[in-house]
Formats: sequence, structure tokens, C-alpha cells
Amino acid sequence: MAFNDREILVVQTMCMRLSEKDSLSWLKSHGHDIKQATFWKIRAQIKGSVDKRKFELARTGLWEQHLERIDQLETALKLAWENYHMEKAPSKRVRILETIVAIQPLLSKYYQSSQKVTENEVKTELQRLGHL
Repeated sequence: MAFNDREILVVQTMCMRLSEKDSLSWLKSHGHDIKQATFWKIRAQIKGSVDKRKFELARTGLWEQHLERIDQLETALKLAWENYHMEKAPSKRVRILETIVAIQPLLSKYYQSSQKVTENEVKTELQRLGHL
């Protein structure tokens, strides 16, 4: 499922966890001046397409990229913890902790989607072999 330019920008606002106001400003600054209702409709469509995107990812053989993202997030998490333990300034430690907290749901979603896709592949293979 390929996103158009406007949808990609909405995904970016979601990744950056921008407020509605900041999201609309981001879109406008990138040539897409849209209404609030349109923004929320696009967001809902993107969120509603999660399973379709996961299975398309598996079908098109993008597992390597998916696993690479997991590795990148795990590496970022490891390095963030190392930096946290080396940092002495309390305000910087808090920012590092905020980064760590922000990584957790992303990593969790990658693990969750990996499990669902794997389960679907196993089920499909068992059906193909006539074991279901």
C-alpha cells in the first residue's frame, strides 16, 4: 500500500507526535493546506491500514527491512541507555529517558506485527499443505 505525498506527511506528523495544530502547520509548510476534518480522516485511514500494510510487507518480501528497523530501534535503545548512564546533567538525563520511552511503543509494534505476519505465514503454509 503506497502512500501519496500528503499521506506521507501525515505519517510524519504521527511519528513526530505533533499536536493537531502543529501537524496542520507541518502539512501547510510542505504544500498541503488541509482542513482539520481532512487531517483526521487521513489519520484514521492510515491507522486502519495497519494490518493490510503488514501483510503487504510480508508478501512483497520486505522482511529484511522490517527486521533492520527492529535492529535499529534496539541499537538506539541500547545507546540511549549507555548515554543515560554516562550523562551527569539531570535535564539531559530526562531528555534521554523521554527518548527511551518514545522508542518502546515503536519497538513493541514491530514485534507485534512480526508475530501476526509470522502466524499468518504459518497458517497459510499449513493450509497449502492440507494440514488445516
